[in-house]
Amino acid sequence: MPAFHLLRCLVALGGGSQPDTVVYRDRTRPIVFPELPILQYMHGEEAITEIHVVGQWDATNEEVLQRLQLTYEPDVIKEVFPGARPRLPLSDPSIPKCTLPVYKPRSPRPANPDPTLRPLDQFTVSDRPVLEAPPLAEEDDPTPDEIAAHAQDDEEIEDMGLDNPMPEPGDLPHVVRDTMGRGSSRRAGAARAPSTLPDVNAGGSHSPTFVDTSQGVPR
Repeated sequence: MPAFHLLRCLVALGGGSQPDTVVYRDRTRPIVFPELPILQYMHGEEAITEIHVVGQWDATNEEVLQRLQLTYEPDVIKEVFPGARPRLPLSDPSIPKCTLPVYKPRSPRPANPDPTLRPLDQFTVSDRPVLEAPPLAEEDDPTPDEIAAHAQDDEEIEDMGLDNPMPEPGDLPHVVRDTMGRGSSRRAGAARAPSTLPDVNAGGSHSPTFVDTSQGVPR
């Protein structure tokens, strides 16, 4: 099986006309070697720089060609590699290998506060076989008792009146607070008004009575 070289490089989109559009394809997102002439065709040969070999990929010609067809436009692939089933290049001996160090990410967990204690799980699980967890049981259909209980809960909610719509503000009686802090309905107050007010046109027979609060007797 052929071995295609994997490359890292800098790609200046649009031929480097805009300096802020430089894409770095590092070893975590490498390109396969046949992609190099495609990128040079799209953006210009001077737009692809810092080209180094970071690994190799053992794949068939058909697999790599399918990868290119899913990544780039068909017209671009036909211009660079003409033919129905072109033979893709594997590598270029003039491209140097990458010598940059590979940095291991630091663990996000804090360091062991007591490094003198050795973990003991290495003596309890290292020699045990690793088994796959059993699948979860499928949910059963609800029983008739569960369906009846659910229907009973719905009836209780209807009896409590929770399903009835809220009354409109105009349907509620308007409560007016007098100066003594007593509440009365506007409608009820309108009905009691003629009987509670003193009749000032009836003469002296219906004059109001005043109470002397100091003596506690009428005067």
